[in-house]
Amino acid sequence: MRRTMEQNHKRNSLGRFLISVAAMGCVLGFSLGGAEAQEEGAKETAAEARKVAATVNGQPIFESQLKPLVDKELKKIEKFGKRSRGPDVVTRLQKKALAKLIDTKLLHQESQKLLIEDLDEKIQQRVNDIKKIRRTPEGFEQFLKSKNLTIERLEESLKARVRLDEYLEQQGVKDPEIPEQRIKEFYDSNPNNYAVEEAVKVSHVLIKVADAEQKEEARKKAEKIRQEILDGKDFAEMAKEHSACNSASGGGDLRYIKKGFMPKEFESVAFAMEEGAVSEVVETKFGFHIIKLFKKRPGGPAPYENVKDFIKKFMQQDESKKKLAELKRELKKQAKIEIFLDES
Repeated sequence: MRRTMEQNHKRNSLGRFLISVAAMGCVLGFSLGGAEAQEEGAKETAAEARKVAATVNGQPIFESQLKPLVDKELKKIEKFGKRSRGPDVVTRLQKKALAKLIDTKLLHQESQKLLIEDLDEKIQQRVNDIKKIRRTPEGFEQFLKSKNLTIERLEESLKARVRLDEYLEQQGVKDPEIPEQRIKEFYDSNPNNYAVEEAVKVSHVLIKVADAEQKEEARKKAEKIRQEILDGKDFAEMAKEHSACNSASGGGDLRYIKKGFMPKEFESVAFAMEEGAVSEVVETKFGFHIIKLFKKRPGGPAPYENVKDFIKKFMQQDESKKKLAELKRELKKQAKIEIFLDES
């Protein structure tokens, strides 16, 4: 039962988390991912015949570089049941992919102009970060193999990433500063966005009922355990010894629960209790429970201090998106861009 309750709780928490991340997500993901695509495109052999889709300040973008981006979008279309691969669809996706690669090329060109004195150290730090994630030398080698990379190619790719990050930071695109006053004003104008549900932190001891004939015996056992707790026995130790719930190994700890998480008979008692109190024996479909309430968390808007970091990050992402769009517009005004992609 504990595992089922934990799974429900995690699904609810994950759903809310994913919504938050979606609102904030991937503002800079295109520009960084695009840089990687550019690196991969640059590594194609010179012997391969390639058609130029566009030039950006004299540097080519090849039609072959569009294909991975177009194929990715086509897979998304098919996933949602739209099977059309007609020429109009492909052409539209090619234009979209080319626009992305042009933006990436412009950013890449500007980042190449930077003089970064500690560039080698920053590249090595990123290599070390990957090694830490992969934990072992074998794990790191497997990572390189899965990406079809050598250490030299990885370092070249990371060099482009470091340069781009430095450039975006200099342009105020990466992690822009948001004044505290703006964060507070945003919070005050949207208080219901940060509402939290009422919750209680509880532990319990569960005595299961094997069948109707043993029900009274199970009740008496629960009453006896409750009395021992009231007489001074440690609640967590009693849960470890007697509880039939999966939470027993953790002293019966259910952590914070919200309404709807437990049976109505359980939650009606739990939410009415005072902090530190031990309940009467409570019967549910699972058996007999003894509940201890540790803390109450009232519902309503979350305090500003609890959510201001989240709001700041959200506002930084929004500001980054606007600044990046403006930067790309300015770079395009100054650039010489020629399009050769067949749009027929």
